[in-house]
Amino acid sequence: MTGTWCNFGVSYSSSQVMCEVNYIGKTRRFERIHDVVEPVEEYRAGGYHPVHLEDTFQQRYRIVGKWAFGQFSTVWLAEDTRLQIYVTLKILKADVSSNSREHSILLHLARADVSHPGKNYVLQLLDQFEHHGPNGVHLCLVFPVMMSDGEAMTVRETPRYAVYVREISKQILLGLNYIHDQGLIHGDLQPANILFTVDCDLSSELMTEPEFSPVNWLPGVEVDNSAPRYLLCSQRPRGMLDNAAFSTLIVKIGDMGGAMWNTQDGSSPVTPIALRAPELLQPCSWNQKIDIWALGCLPLFPVESFGCTVDEVHGILRSLIHELFEHGNQKFAVYISERLPADFGKENSEKFANFLWSMLQERPEDRESAAELLSHSFLVG
Repeated sequence: MTGTWCNFGVSYSSSQVMCEVNYIGKTRRFERIHDVVEPVEEYRAGGYHPVHLEDTFQQRYRIVGKWAFGQFSTVWLAEDTRLQIYVTLKILKADVSSNSREHSILLHLARADVSHPGKNYVLQLLDQFEHHGPNGVHLCLVFPVMMSDGEAMTVRETPRYAVYVREISKQILLGLNYIHDQGLIHGDLQPANILFTVDCDLSSELMTEPEFSPVNWLPGVEVDNSAPRYLLCSQRPRGMLDNAAFSTLIVKIGDMGGAMWNTQDGSSPVTPIALRAPELLQPCSWNQKIDIWALGCLPLFPVESFGCTVDEVHGILRSLIHELFEHGNQKFAVYISERLPADFGKENSEKFANFLWSMLQERPEDRESAAELLSHSFLVG
């Protein structure tokens, strides 16, 4: 950690698990693709919708580049030809489109109190529609374009100083306070879901050149239109906002796909293991305070989970938590100050350590809420 709210110390990447003959119990249809793209075998009935550059949806949204992919969707940069602006188009798999909790939560947030100061710090839904394709009916969600995220902005490990950390933290907490006030738990507060942009005119030139991965059908398999002719790696360039002044950055909390109502309705959090609060490491009740823990431990807990069982990773995480906090907040403050830039300042370092300590209490009831943290001396000093 080099003293930045955005240098989280934890990296997340998409992985593809393939079998030699079968893919999750289904006969393979395609040659393997080893590039960083979505699993090609998921182009099937109920799966991804095949997309090509220059495709147009709703006679309005023209695809100009690949943004990202996830387990349940692909994400694209599109031109809204009606408004002549660029937007993000998220196309869900068909088998998750008909009963999307993310969709219902986004609609709830869209109807919520517009006067809340945190609403501008949560990614808002601009438009929605259904698209009928060869693999089924796909829910399509339209969002503003966000140029980067917390994961991408940590690659160069650029030191961030107190004023930068303070302003970014305020925006994140305002957004989290808004989410909690609407009766929701985000449940997946990780670097990739903290989004950054600047207020400027965007163009398709911000995308890198496309890298095409041809989709090749295996011999003897009947070819149909369920898959695209090619897959694309992400064309979103890294480092675009590395040198942006903190005063120009706009921060929003995104990806409500893991969000839940604060009612313990039987849902399980999808919080990455390295960011799970102590109450999630054992059978306990939990609430919105799991988001507060995740936010506080973003800079602290890199946990290597490759080749480990969930129980083994939980054990590693418990050991780290015990080691870091067994000597109280003074030892914790020393730990934090040793990892901050010298120019962060002694007083700022002490306040920042206390700020994190307020989130990282073992008992949920001892953690400060988002509203309380907005009044912390680190943010208002």
